[in-house]
Amino acid sequence: MNTLLSDLSRRALISEELAAHLGRQAATGQDTAIRLLLRQGSIDQQVLAFELSRVFDVPMASRWPSGRVLPDAISLRFMRERHVLPVAVEGGVLSVIISDPSDEATLSALRLATGMDLALAVATDNQILSAIERLDDVRQGAGAAGPGAGVEDADALKDLALDAPVIDLVNRLFREASAARATDLHIEPARGQVVVRQRVDGLLEERERLPPELGRAAVSRLKILTNLNIAEKRLPQDGRARLKIAERDYDIRVATMPTIHGESIAIRFLSANTQAPEITRLGLSDADLARLRHEISHAHGMIAVTGPTGSGKTTTLAAALGVLNDPRRKIVTIEDPVEYQIQGVNQIQVHPEIGLTFARSLRSLLRFDPDIMMVGEMRDAETASIAVNAALTGHLVLTTLHTNSAAGAIVRLLDLGVQAYLIASTLRCVVAQRLVRKLCTHCRVPYDAQPDLLMQLPAGVVPAGEPGLRLYKPGGCTYCGGTGFAGRAAIFEVLAIDDELRRLIKPGVSADVLVESARRAGVGSMMADGFRKCREGLTTVEELGRVTSED
Repeated sequence: MNTLLSDLSRRALISEELAAHLGRQAATGQDTAIRLLLRQGSIDQQVLAFELSRVFDVPMASRWPSGRVLPDAISLRFMRERHVLPVAVEGGVLSVIISDPSDEATLSALRLATGMDLALAVATDNQILSAIERLDDVRQGAGAAGPGAGVEDADALKDLALDAPVIDLVNRLFREASAARATDLHIEPARGQVVVRQRVDGLLEERERLPPELGRAAVSRLKILTNLNIAEKRLPQDGRARLKIAERDYDIRVATMPTIHGESIAIRFLSANTQAPEITRLGLSDADLARLRHEISHAHGMIAVTGPTGSGKTTTLAAALGVLNDPRRKIVTIEDPVEYQIQGVNQIQVHPEIGLTFARSLRSLLRFDPDIMMVGEMRDAETASIAVNAALTGHLVLTTLHTNSAAGAIVRLLDLGVQAYLIASTLRCVVAQRLVRKLCTHCRVPYDAQPDLLMQLPAGVVPAGEPGLRLYKPGGCTYCGGTGFAGRAAIFEVLAIDDELRRLIKPGVSADVLVESARRAGVGSMMADGFRKCREGLTTVEELGRVTSED
């Protein structure tokens, strides 16, 4: 196991300190290094499963049982506790899916209970637990007409939502979403059915369809978990809760919405264990990284990160705070929600329902003696005005805006009523970004780009004098679930505000004029940064076009 931990550390999948710590804990014999690593939640389960498959020379699980195998010898409780799933008996050999092939105690118990040799396959904890839940035949059990089935009064809904089959269903949906690295789960009523969809790497995909009664019960269960009014179906509601899913803590945000076919619900998963990445691992080019480091080193001014919802803006700001975090500075953030918990930083969660808004928090914050402030989002003119004035009076302010480009952030501030001379005096840098799906490194396929493809790209994106370029396209393998993509990466444009740009910041200025000035100053476009990452095999030209098509 020390070899596995060292290999994970060498490939920067875990830190050297964590590898050493886990090695010492595993040496006590109380648990395996793999189980300890899974509890830490510091590595993606699918990534770890693939590494275990490689190290132990055991295939990834490709087939799953449709019913119980050897139920008299292997109990469901044992399977859940040990994260193991019997698949089939063939020729006196028991095929087993396990998440920890180093767990010799579990393997020995299986051999003793069955008297058979074992053929192993590897899967994640979440995949195994979800498959075990399916063996309980959740859908038939919960779908059967019982007390309150199809009845809309609050007491009947609550009784149904507290039935074991419904609880098991919601737990399974959560586990499967976690196993698929989903950021959001949607339960949406349609005519005669309820559709369950997951958002993985920014794209929604349908997972299954539920009977209407079971879908309503699942929605009610989620409303109970997040302390919402279970009887109120006419108005939207928002709630939150902290849950443990497959040994990891999650903060979930829930939003309900009445539709013509019933109540729809969206759940966002935020890992409570997530650590903000180091700024060097965001994916910035050397020039952009140096430019951003220089701008955040100033004692006052404003840094804005811009992009659409879900483009990683908060992650970039959290990484910048990691650089700035110093006991000699007081750093305070105002966020909704708090996605990264940063040691040594005072973090405020807004609560508009009780009047704790961005603007009110920011007004009070100026009397809190901060050196650095992060405002999660500039949503209105009052927040923008207070933040700009804070930057003008000796504070460093980091914030986000919803615009499509770096230059568009300046126009947006003007639209919010901030005076042009204040923007020119305080704004130091704008970072625009998007998230693209990353190609799976295990199955990506290189190819030589055709001239007609390169001609479709904007001027200046393709380096001059390079007629033949090697790019990459998705393949599809077990590791990435056949999609050809695994995870997401950011593409950037870092616009430092120089003297020429400051002179151009006037009421009515267009973003195009600002962009032309930035290009003359040598600022690269987001498309150029994305194409560089296409050449490195990080993503595809088609993916780059998808996320930048609105620019």
